[in-house]
Amino acid sequence: MASSLFLLLPISLVFVIAIGVFFWWAIFSGQFDDSQSGGDSILLDQDRPDENPAGLAGGQENRPQEKAAAGRDAG
Repeated sequence: MASSLFLLLPISLVFVIAIGVFFWWAIFSGQFDDSQSGGDSILLDQDRPDENPAGLAGGQENRPQEKAAAGRDAG
């Protein structure tokens, strides 16, 4: 039982020190400087997709089902 403590305590202390170092680095490197834009991006995003995403003129898309149906109705 005591032998496992001699192994686990140093490992846990190394993890605590590493987490502290990474947190210290994150604070002083500016990782938390802009915490507002993440929330704003959700509110300001485009909810609807583009009406003409392929960039086709006049919204005409290649729809074989509609062309086939129009050919049957014309005859």
